[in-house]
Amino acid sequence: MQKNNYKIHFISGGLAGRSFVVPPDGLLIGKSRAAAIRPGDKDIGGEHAALRIQGDRVILTSMAETVFVREEQLAPGAECSIGPGTDVRLGKNLVFLLQTDEEVPEDGMDDGEEETQDEATMDDLGGAAAEDAAPEAQTRYASATELKDLRTFAQSRIRRRRIVLSVSVLLFLVIVVGGFLYTEFSDENPVTWPGELTGQYLDDEVRFELPPAGKFLIYFPKCKWTTIRKNADGTDCDVMTLLGRKLDVPFHLRLKVNTIPNGYIVPKDKSFEQWKKLAVERQGIVFTSLPERKFYSPETSGYPYYAVSYKRGDKDSQWQGIVSYLRYHDREIIFLREVPLRHFWRAEGVLEAFNCFVASSDARLSYWEIPEKVSLEKSKTSIYKGLLEIMWGHLITNNWEDVKSQFAELLSVSYHQNDLGMARDALVLWQEFRKRQQFWYCQECLAYQKCRLNRDMGGMIRIRNECLRKFPDAGDCRHERIIKNIWDVEL
Repeated sequence: MQKNNYKIHFISGGLAGRSFVVPPDGLLIGKSRAAAIRPGDKDIGGEHAALRIQGDRVILTSMAETVFVREEQLAPGAECSIGPGTDVRLGKNLVFLLQTDEEVPEDGMDDGEEETQDEATMDDLGGAAAEDAAPEAQTRYASATELKDLRTFAQSRIRRRRIVLSVSVLLFLVIVVGGFLYTEFSDENPVTWPGELTGQYLDDEVRFELPPAGKFLIYFPKCKWTTIRKNADGTDCDVMTLLGRKLDVPFHLRLKVNTIPNGYIVPKDKSFEQWKKLAVERQGIVFTSLPERKFYSPETSGYPYYAVSYKRGDKDSQWQGIVSYLRYHDREIIFLREVPLRHFWRAEGVLEAFNCFVASSDARLSYWEIPEKVSLEKSKTSIYKGLLEIMWGHLITNNWEDVKSQFAELLSVSYHQNDLGMARDALVLWQEFRKRQQFWYCQECLAYQKCRLNRDMGGMIRIRNECLRKFPDAGDCRHERIIKNIWDVEL
């Protein structure tokens, strides 16, 4: 231990309340790196003042213009001996007193001090003063303990980064694998027709025939769980199969053909309303949409039908689907396709887009609409002769809508009165009429294309108007109108 050493105690300025030991080899006060005490005050220079012990005295050396001893300025480079109790001001506000310290550890630290000079210096650079200090005044050398702490902190940050990176990669892999597993094992939405994704279909069919020339069939996906039940004459068929890539949606199809009493004088609209009423009363069907007129296979010739959505329940489950109502002479064809209610939101697209009902060309050619009113008093023979004169006379100049009405009336009366001979002759003549319509329309299509190539706008308008007169219902997709599908003008 050394005795009668000195310390300086700051009473104002940035270091107010702080004390520092004056070591035997002296100390430097300023903002340079060599300074032992580095205040944060703005008006302190890099090397402002120095203290050294010389014998029993303390020598103060001024190194700047603002060094005052007892408020007397000390010129730069001048030295002054100071004793205990002497006040020294550096700059404007930094003031310290020289004090004695009876016992000071040999390493230069005051027993009562809890901070080293370096620590105090670092603290003094905090706050607003430190922000305005020169960059070199904010630099000091770290101790071994601080270096160890810094290394530990840096290593911990590296470990945290590695952990975060590893967790991120692992989470990404989990998401990718989870998405793949979800795609493979979760429910398909929306449901597709089996084979639609792969292009390898395994479809089965049910055919049935209705006299005189009606041939129809339906397609459906086939799998090992498919069951088909039908009666001997093929007018009642029940199919239960599955939809979806994983075959997880039950798909129920019901095809039933009924003979309508006095069907040859009952129009399609009336028979449809009668069927709806019976379906509600006997089968518990609840219709959820208005009937919509559609056509099966309009790109080839088309077959008209009504489509309406419905719900129904049985003792096992609830079903929702779409029913198609078709007429063929005195028969009604009811075709239901449905899925369980809980799967409807997934399979609605398949049900809406179902186009696997097929009518043969003979069935389409022999299709005719039952007139709303049938006059049973008219002579079948006179109607037939009049149609013959039209067919072999001026068919092109006649109103085709009137001709169709006469055919429909003749067929209705013939079938209703069970005159099968007249009905057969009238049906053959009806098919000939439709073929001639088709032939005429093909000619008009070719003529229109020629006018278009020659930029004959007058000819194009004439042909279009003539077609509109012959086929007034532009939305009708039945046989006599379907040829317009190869024509690029909307009628």
